[in-house]
Amino acid sequence: MRFIRFAAAWLAVPLVLAAMPAFALDNAAATAVRSSDAARIAAARDRVLPVVVSILTVREDYRQGEPVLSVSSGSGTVVSPQGHIATNAHVTENGRSFRVVFADGRELPAQLVGTDTLSDLAVLQALPPTPETFAYAEFATTLDLQPGDTVLAMGAPWGLSNSMSAGVVNNPRRLLVSLFDDEADYEDRLGDDQPTGRYYAWIQHDAAIAPGNSGGPLVDLSGRIVGVNTRGTLFGGDLAFAIPGPDAGEVVKALVAKGRIDRTHLGFRLRSLKGTGLKEGVLVNAVERGSAAEKAGLLAGDRVLTLQGEPISALQPVDVPALQRRLAELPGGASVALGIDRAGRRSQITLKAAGLPDDAVEERAFAPFGLSLAEMTPALSRRRNLDEARGLLVTGVRPGGPAATARPALAQGDLILRINGETVGSHDALSKLAGAPPAGGKPLVVEFQREAEQRVAVLAPVHGDRVRTPLPELSKAWAGVEVQPITTSLARDLGLAEPGFRIIRTYPGSPLAAAGARVGDLLTTLDAEPLRAANENSADGFHQRVRDLPIGSSARFEALRDGKPQAFTLTLAPSPVNTSGLRTLALTRLRAQLREMGFYDRAARRLPASQAGVVVDGVEAGGPAGLAHLGTGDIIISLGGDPVRDLTDLAQALDKALAKGNGSVVPLQVIRGGETRILYLERYWLSETP
Repeated sequence: MRFIRFAAAWLAVPLVLAAMPAFALDNAAATAVRSSDAARIAAARDRVLPVVVSILTVREDYRQGEPVLSVSSGSGTVVSPQGHIATNAHVTENGRSFRVVFADGRELPAQLVGTDTLSDLAVLQALPPTPETFAYAEFATTLDLQPGDTVLAMGAPWGLSNSMSAGVVNNPRRLLVSLFDDEADYEDRLGDDQPTGRYYAWIQHDAAIAPGNSGGPLVDLSGRIVGVNTRGTLFGGDLAFAIPGPDAGEVVKALVAKGRIDRTHLGFRLRSLKGTGLKEGVLVNAVERGSAAEKAGLLAGDRVLTLQGEPISALQPVDVPALQRRLAELPGGASVALGIDRAGRRSQITLKAAGLPDDAVEERAFAPFGLSLAEMTPALSRRRNLDEARGLLVTGVRPGGPAATARPALAQGDLILRINGETVGSHDALSKLAGAPPAGGKPLVVEFQREAEQRVAVLAPVHGDRVRTPLPELSKAWAGVEVQPITTSLARDLGLAEPGFRIIRTYPGSPLAAAGARVGDLLTTLDAEPLRAANENSADGFHQRVRDLPIGSSARFEALRDGKPQAFTLTLAPSPVNTSGLRTLALTRLRAQLREMGFYDRAARRLPASQAGVVVDGVEAGGPAGLAHLGTGDIIISLGGDPVRDLTDLAQALDKALAKGNGSVVPLQVIRGGETRILYLERYWLSETP
């Protein structure tokens, strides 16, 4: 759900109370009206709600050069017996895979049939295991709503399926331009390159909707889909906006038939005559440089009076979308005659309609370079003052990745032109040139453009799952306890005979624990030298004293236990490896960050020293691991029934489970807190992982 925010302007208006005639409504008549409305609401509900679905989208977005999978939800309506589902384009945006949940709880995979960002509409199709005929709802063919008409919003607000709210139509033709806005800025606020709402006015209503309602139907009491809920507001009460049903129905029908919407591009935008005092025509708001309109001599400020000889007018902003749609639906290649008025002089301009270019940016990650990239489009070229440049635009760089460590480093905004002298104008071309390890492991020569400069860089790609093996750390002596510093003043206030370091934790099997030390003992000397805390916040003084001694050497601690002296003689052990020193693995198939389990992991969870497993360090919400509800801190101990002792076991167990192909899920056993849990990896999501 996209939410828009309005600035509130409060006006002080005197309240006038007038004498109103009193009307008495017969109680029986009022009850009959209410019963009639309730019956119609129930009938509309029963007709449409069973075919409203919840949509689970696994999105692939890009952050710092890497693909990040997340989960989003929306709503849709089955609109054909073949299982076509109408929804919003922003529900399917950047979708890698889709699943739809029906009112009866059945869940099916779905495929994207087509999307139209200019109308913010998309069509999915459910994919049942065997062919079936679906129940469906129908769009209204005419917009005959009136303010005050009862409407029903259906969908899955906040992902809660089978929800319905009721309200009334506030305004059946609403443009999102307040009294305080300039209508010339309307499209720019709706979207950067392909603004939604260019070709229709919205239905404003007050049936409650929330994130997750996007794409769900707005239904009248006849059970027709009169709108597709698309926008809501964070402030202002139940203020919601829907795409008109007749417009949505036509777009959906075209998407089902062709998977796309063909439109014409003339290179100019319109605005209404509001505030001009004029009574006919529509104003040219802007003319795009290099467009057919500019070449034909059209200027911003011209007033268009006729289109193909027929009069046109837009007296108010709400009249403009229908005219822009009419222009967009002209056949491509046709000659378009415009009758214009310029400063009181009337003339005719003829221009040729061209197909509207697809400016949708296709962004992908290229893991071997540690980059996310977008293919150039006319819109991207215009914004960067490039002359229809071909290449791949760098949209993000992974810190520490091959592109970030190239000589020189690549940066966001660079335009990659060639690799080893070969032109790269598409994602497929890049994969063909650099998708496999280069012969002999040689680095690649990347030619790129940065602003007006043409540069070269040497880049060594990295292929496969990323394994990090840290440099070995030099072991230090370790006594095996955690301590709290007790300064002289703190010791006095606590009634202790002398300062030192109080044991607050002992590790099982550690040297001091084996020598008999306990939690609560106050360590006062090490090898006859006093142990003194520099302050009450840091125990570094104690640990440094221990680390300064040789591993394997004998050490003698003196301590106080309940005021009585104690002595512990022990052999210092090498310190366990810290978490930062353990090997890690970024496993692409699970979309999870994993690492070896170390001493401190077992100690923190009170696990035996023999406990094996792999620790989960991070999970992408929309990846297979995230969808299986695997969480950071979980310890994987088996996958597909095979034990997981280390990172190698995990990768092999996953390969084995996927090769078996038995069942729809792969069991995953984890330790979480004080429990051992069973989770399930779905093969569907594993197969959809990029």
